[in-house]
This record gives sequence, structure tokens and C-alpha cells, in this order.
Amino acid sequence: MQIDFHYNTIRVIMEKVGFLPEDAQIIAYASQYVDDAVDHEAMKVNGHLEILSRRFTENSFNPVCTAHRGLQFLKGFKEAVQNKIYIPFHFLPDLENLKDKSSSFLVKPNGNLAKSLVVLAKTELSKSKGERRIMNLIRLGIALHTYADTWAHQDFSGRHSHDENDVDEIELFKNGKYEKISVFRKMEYDTFPDIGHAEVNNFPDKSYLKWRYKKANSRDFFERDNSRIFLKAAEHIIDLFIGVNKLDIDDLKNRLFECFSFETDNLEDKFNKFRQVFPEIGFYYDEYQWRNEALEIMQKSKFKELLKDNNPAYVLGSDKKWFYFHFAAQEQRAYVLNLLKNIE
Repeated sequence: MQIDFHYNTIRVIMEKVGFLPEDAQIIAYASQYVDDAVDHEAMKVNGHLEILSRRFTENSFNPVCTAHRGLQFLKGFKEAVQNKIYIPFHFLPDLENLKDKSSSFLVKPNGNLAKSLVVLAKTELSKSKGERRIMNLIRLGIALHTYADTWAHQDFSGRHSHDENDVDEIELFKNGKYEKISVFRKMEYDTFPDIGHAEVNNFPDKSYLKWRYKKANSRDFFERDNSRIFLKAAEHIIDLFIGVNKLDIDDLKNRLFECFSFETDNLEDKFNKFRQVFPEIGFYYDEYQWRNEALEIMQKSKFKELLKDNNPAYVLGSDKKWFYFHFAAQEQRAYVLNLLKNIE
């Protein structure tokens, strides 16, 4: 899924089920930031947050990388990366029910483990106050990202597996019929590793797309109508919060479906579609906002020194949500890694 679900849709649903706009914004921002948190090296930070003591070592803070971009993707061949990034946040199977590593790691929509992460975060949120409550709003957003991805990423796994992720044929629905993608595009996709949905590119994440594919070990096509799938994900998320506030569910579903089925690959156009369909919602997302508010670069006497420093020192900024995100992400990762540890 892309920002139109992880941020826009979550922003809409959270406000419609009764969260205050400022709380809905925190939840939705955290949900989308799971795809944008690419910091992966220890950072020098002049200061310390007691609430985050497990992520601080003296004046060093260890961020939790929850996504890969560009050349970082090459690290996906490492089992540790699959276990720390892909499986805990984007391709979560029901690990509680797996007996060994030969079991299927394929993601299933509405998976029990992913759903339980949302329910647990919701429960913790209801019991918390102050800064701990803000952290739990963020924790809920992260869990909602993982839960939503069980629909988009269904029938793929976050580990390197030919049996689970190799794709032979891909067809897109155009002009009333399915058409094969070009030979050259298919050759390009075949060069990608059998990890996640790499061999079908970003087709599962585009909300408007209707397409189908054939796995290497199957004779039958798997058909995907992404707009319907995304709506089903939204419905299940609404169900988890229903009763918090009265709302016209049919109207909400119709408006969401209008946004999902809007055909564009331009994410800004998709963002504006949500603004048009939901004018009552104050959409705003800047992936650097929380980071910039949490970290301020320490001033140095010589500007040239600052330019040379690839790992500058920071001081604590005016807001702590970026730090809280990494703590909450670490909690979810640790929980999943503990389950993986028990699978021989």
C-alpha cells in the first residue's frame, strides 16, 4: 500500500470513529512513516529521554529502520533484514501458528497476529496518559500499517523464497480484458529477488489497479481487484473501532472507494483526490516533519566542518514523536523476533 492508504485512509477512519483530529493525525503519520523510516545507524544526540532509555546509550540514539529505499534494497538478501524489517512490519504471517521454518510464511488478509497487534495497541492506549499516551498513539499507527498490509501483501512472504514469491506471468486489466505486460518489463521484474512482491513490482500497492498473476508453482491465476481489496481492509479496520462514535458507514465506504478507484500513479494527485472527497479532513504529511522537530544539528564554529561531517551531532528538539516512533517500532519488532526465535 502507498500513502493513500497508510496515511490518508487511516487519517479519515481514525477521525470518523471518534479520535480527535490531532490524535488521528499522529496515528496516521506513524502508519505512513513505517514506509519512510530509513535511518539505520546510531546517531550522536546531546541529551537523553528517560522514557526511551533502551534506545539511548550515553549520547547515542539507535533508530529502528522499518523500510528500505534505493540501494538499501540489496540488503534484503540478508535473513536478518527480512526478519527485522519485512516480516515484522510489512509481511507478517501468523507466526504464532507456525511450527517450523518449512511452514508457509505467506501473508493472509486479516491475519490473527497482525490483528492482535492492533487490539493490543488499542488496549494500551486506553490505559495511558501524557507522553506514554502519545507513544501508544504512534504504536497504534505502526500496528495499523502492518495490519493493512496483510490485504495488499496477501499470498506473498517477507522471506527469500522461490516457492512463495516467484511469479511466472502478470496481466493487467485494460479496456475490458486482461493483457500481458511487455516481455521487457517481465524480464526486468524477473531480475528482482524472490522476496516479498518484488517480482510483481508495486502492483499490489496501487489502489486502483486490477490485475492478475500466476505463481511459478501454480497453474491458476490469482486475480486482484485492488480497490475492492483496499476497501475490505478499510472495513475491517473500521470494525475494530466501531462503537467509538456513530458514523454513516455506507457513505464512508463509498467515499473511500471513490478515492481508491481514482486512476493515477501520481501520489500527489491521489492525495488531492482525498482532499476533494473529504474536505472536512485536514490532510498534511511531510516525512521529515517529526525528524526535524525531534533533532536539531549542533552548531559548529566552522561551517566547513559541518559539511564534512556525515554523522553530525544533534541536540533534542522541540518535539519527541520521532523518538517515540522508534521505541514503538522496536517493541513490535522485538515481539515478532521472539516468535521467530521459537520457530525451528
